[in-house]
Amino acid sequence: MSGSEIEMKTMALIAAILAGCGAEPGLAEPTPPSLERDAAALAAHRLDGGSLPQMRLLGTPRGRDVLARVVSCALPRGTALTAITRDGTPYSFAGGLGLAPGWIEHAPSGAERARVTACLRLRDA
Repeated sequence: MSGSEIEMKTMALIAAILAGCGAEPGLAEPTPPSLERDAAALAAHRLDGGSLPQMRLLGTPRGRDVLARVVSCALPRGTALTAITRDGTPYSFAGGLGLAPGWIEHAPSGAERARVTACLRLRDA
């Protein structure tokens, strides 16, 4: 398998995990296609409070749960990502493990995506 095939499969897996990574039972709502697209967009761009309000992930409990899990895996402890929805509601997501600290400044590398994916899998196991 070539490097680009592996990267494509990794991106597809990340999008699937980010779109439906096991929310709490009270948050069990269907994942609309728009959330899946936004999750894929999240994996392709930097984690930035300014871009999150444009994504529907921020507007639903399940989407915020996904963001909280991703930020907790990706960013280091002591780092927080705050975004304000279009209606003015602020949400803050705390870093934890720091497996992809550069994601706040640029799109994650393949290695960073793989580490965050593994983190999400372990938390959902």
